[in-house]
Amino acid sequence: MTPYQIGIVMICSLVNLLDGYDLFIMGYALPNLPDGYASASAKGYLISAALIGIGAGAFFLARLADVYGRRPTLIGALILNTSGLLVSSLAPNYAVLVTSRFFTGMAIGVLGAISMVIAQELSPPSRRSLSVGVVLFGYPLGTFVAGLVGSAVIEAAGGWKGLFWVGLALSAIITVVVVAFIPETVSYLRGLPGDDAHRAADTLAARINLEEGDRAPSESADVSDRVPAGNDATGVKLLGRELRTTTLLLWVGYGFCTAAFYFIGSWTPQLITDATGQASNGALVGIILSIGTMIGAILYGLAGLRRPSAQISWISMLLGSAALIGFALTLRGAFALTMALLLGLFVFVSLTAFTAIATTVYPIRARARGFGTMLGVARVGSILSPILGGYAIGFMSPQELYLAVLVPLSIAGVCSYGLLRVTRARTASAPAPSQLPQNDSV
Repeated sequence: MTPYQIGIVMICSLVNLLDGYDLFIMGYALPNLPDGYASASAKGYLISAALIGIGAGAFFLARLADVYGRRPTLIGALILNTSGLLVSSLAPNYAVLVTSRFFTGMAIGVLGAISMVIAQELSPPSRRSLSVGVVLFGYPLGTFVAGLVGSAVIEAAGGWKGLFWVGLALSAIITVVVVAFIPETVSYLRGLPGDDAHRAADTLAARINLEEGDRAPSESADVSDRVPAGNDATGVKLLGRELRTTTLLLWVGYGFCTAAFYFIGSWTPQLITDATGQASNGALVGIILSIGTMIGAILYGLAGLRRPSAQISWISMLLGSAALIGFALTLRGAFALTMALLLGLFVFVSLTAFTAIATTVYPIRARARGFGTMLGVARVGSILSPILGGYAIGFMSPQELYLAVLVPLSIAGVCSYGLLRVTRARTASAPAPSQLPQNDSV
């Protein structure tokens, strides 16, 4: 990879950092809201508003990148995110705050999808898995930054609004950096009609190294890169005959994996506190899980250089399930902390692998729509799993709750294995570029 490509991937990781930071700071803001600002039940909607917005943005708005381009869509989402954080930081009442959280969430939903697509399309095929890992590293890094500065910012700013001022500053700076350094992708430009777009693609391709024809195992049979120029994104049906199986496996697998991940991440501090009687133990396990996710993002990037993403996903799911069992049976002590680290690591590796698969299986002019739709569907699980956990905690022990998480992990593992078989079948039957139809009918 050239230094310019490395810089692009790092910037995309910073964009993803906004996702982790934004979702985490609300947890710090809630206890510091003034009396009478929001009831206990209303506070739950402040968290849900952002999650619902993320799902809506990923599902409905990310697809604009297939029509108007990756770069303008990314910049537009950053402007919306910055504006939403500005309104949140000035919100005089609950109604304004919850509305701003929804629109900020919509922006985050687009940012998460498009930053991944840009990093993938501007990286050489043999390094795309590593790029995906680096970009996804931004999410746990964002949560870590929020946890690191949250209390200090509230104290220094004299209230919860300081958290949003910091987010506003981060978003504004990253917006300027993106405008200055992130180009439109070569793949998108080559799919446009007209000589100007093709010349721009050739100029950019001469500046970066795409290693055309050289693929990593995780990118095998990526027919999407060979879709002819001018292919219309609206003609690609995600649930059409050729993509239906892949799309459903991605939706179900990533959705259940996300549900398990959000349940573990959101409820572990409380469950460990209940099991041990010490809040410090719950906080410590939560930190260990976050460290595991950061290690997992990088570990996937390295493993993806040699092995197919679908294979990495289902093997990681097996190892993560084993770590979950070990953790659930102890819940305390050095062994439990080790299992928590491995649990966060392997579940996030599997999530990252699903992400890498989704950025390669769809045609270029439908890639943002396909990836964004997967993220949007998965947000249903991320919203419901903490809520269902809140009801289940009343009649299930912490051990039983953790063991119940084996169900979504097992479903996700089966889907991962199914994706491995599907991608291998595509490898065996992928047509040469000259054999591809001029109009994609799926």
